[in-house]
Amino acid sequence: MPRWFISVSIAVLSLPGGPANAQSPSFHGPISGFVYSRDSRTVRPLFGIPGATYIGSPVLGEVDSASIAPGGKWALITKGGRSSFLRGLSDLAPAESSPDGLIDAVDRVLWNRDGSYALLYSSSGTRLQRVQLSHTGAIADRPVDLSPWGQATALAIDPAGQQIAFGVAGLGFYLFQVGQSPALLSSMASPAAAAFDGTGQRLYAVDLDQQQIAEFDSGSSALLFASLAQPDPEGTPPAVTPVGLAVSGDGRYLMLADSAAQAVRVYETASRSLANTIPLDFTPSRFEALSPGTFLLNGDHSNEWLLVLDARQIPGVSFVPANREEAQ
Repeated sequence: MPRWFISVSIAVLSLPGGPANAQSPSFHGPISGFVYSRDSRTVRPLFGIPGATYIGSPVLGEVDSASIAPGGKWALITKGGRSSFLRGLSDLAPAESSPDGLIDAVDRVLWNRDGSYALLYSSSGTRLQRVQLSHTGAIADRPVDLSPWGQATALAIDPAGQQIAFGVAGLGFYLFQVGQSPALLSSMASPAAAAFDGTGQRLYAVDLDQQQIAEFDSGSSALLFASLAQPDPEGTPPAVTPVGLAVSGDGRYLMLADSAAQAVRVYETASRSLANTIPLDFTPSRFEALSPGTFLLNGDHSNEWLLVLDARQIPGVSFVPANREEAQ
């Protein structure tokens, strides 16, 4: 997980090769998302639609780390040793705009479904902070101190940006409304990933200790959604290493990206059964929403083509050819 260093700043962000409007001639077709590459330290647009997507030239260079909202309207960018929110990336007119009071040492960023809220987490400070994002700017909430509970091993924010869930190993899985105190939902020993559905009324969490996915309806007690243990001729179920958990755009499927199996497990939410296991060409290293219902599964290595999970309806994985210039 990339390490973030936050500072408050408001400035115009310079782009490689000239200002933002000088990049516009290289853009063709709809922008389906943006990808940050640690190898090249660039942010690049993805053009087209899932299944027919290609990667464009960098719009940002010399970027230390980046987390980009679904749709690209907002991003948290670290560049030159400092970090700030950036808006207007999808409009090719990026400008930095950070609110006062951002927490330090952010090393995880989550976005709600439409990118109007960001959830920042600092493991060294054991603090959470919600940031509201709109066309007028960014507003940061007062940080939430999680030190009485410990390190968060699972995090989720609902589509409306009003509910936050977190898990702590050895303690359990918690839920709270913004402005309220966390309430224990389950005493699961090893929460590892979590996700809300599109309504915000249903919540899922991976429990590695019990090798299962739990389901919560409107804050109710945990129900067994699915077992993670798969039949194995050796008699020993393989380890599961969740990279991310998400619900499809139409709410019919729950997807679990598993780096240990190098696959995406697809479960039907109605029947709570495993509907498909999608093998991947590369080990998934991220589970980032490019747009509502589509997710980027890798991008850390320039010699890999990009894997895009289209889960707007029936989940399927397509690839984006590696950029030749970047792969050299």
